[in-house]
Amino acid sequence: MARASTARAKAKAKTKKPPTVEELYFRSDSAYLCLILNRRTRFVRVIDFRAGALPAKRLYIQSVAKQEGVEKVITLVEKDEVSSWTKVGFVREGTIPGFYKRSDGHLCGCVIGDSATSVEVTDKSARATEKLINQAKKDAKELPSKIKGVTVQEIEEADALKARDQVWKKGLGVGCFDAFGRDAARAYYSTQLRKGKPNYISVEYQDCFGHSMVEVLRSPTDANELKALIGGLAKVGDALTERGIVSAFCFAPADDLQLATAFVAAGYRKTGLLASCLLIGDERKDAILWTRKLAAPTD
Repeated sequence: MARASTARAKAKAKTKKPPTVEELYFRSDSAYLCLILNRRTRFVRVIDFRAGALPAKRLYIQSVAKQEGVEKVITLVEKDEVSSWTKVGFVREGTIPGFYKRSDGHLCGCVIGDSATSVEVTDKSARATEKLINQAKKDAKELPSKIKGVTVQEIEEADALKARDQVWKKGLGVGCFDAFGRDAARAYYSTQLRKGKPNYISVEYQDCFGHSMVEVLRSPTDANELKALIGGLAKVGDALTERGIVSAFCFAPADDLQLATAFVAAGYRKTGLLASCLLIGDERKDAILWTRKLAAPTD
């Protein structure tokens, strides 16, 4: 009987579903990496604790990506480390002003494929993105400077994740509300215009660095939802500024005019374009890196 119970326990352990987000570590005499693996979005963020252009880093990342079906890998580094990552096949795709409070974060990305060379954003996609941003700027100017009737409330994590699961089940999710960094705090907000359908915003922030990642759950579907999102982004920006956070950034699909309009109206600007960064439904899409400097850094 004991052997049968042990066998069942082992079988259960083998079939146990792995966590959606997991930290994987690689350490050798010359390299020390943390890979934050997101199985929901098939995405990895690399945190490099030891600078240097080593093929071992690329080989380890590729092995994890192949095993887990990862399609996009990024790392955020200071300016003098960019060349180390481009030497192992990454592409410099954007900049986050004030990411390290007093210095910028440089985003290097890699699309994992059969070729050793990373896939870059095409000229066609880059031109289409610029055209979309120009249209977003025009549309944002037509909106009132102050939007009335928007209710923004901080909500419990359980309520935000329940909404996330419902939206992602329909294939409409943009923000995944999963961990992006290590040891970061997170807050969640609902935003709606009068009695309209609410949207949700999540912010992950690190006080020590003074940066925050802003995520919007889904794209607005009409003018009222657009106004609600703009009001929500403004309110969240104010809350982050009060905390002493100096910069905010967000990733959004490069073909989404509604989200682009919302970010432009909320004071964000494009500082990067990432190849095949976001998983929207079953489709991989290029993403605009939207950033906003909230305040000047203080001691």
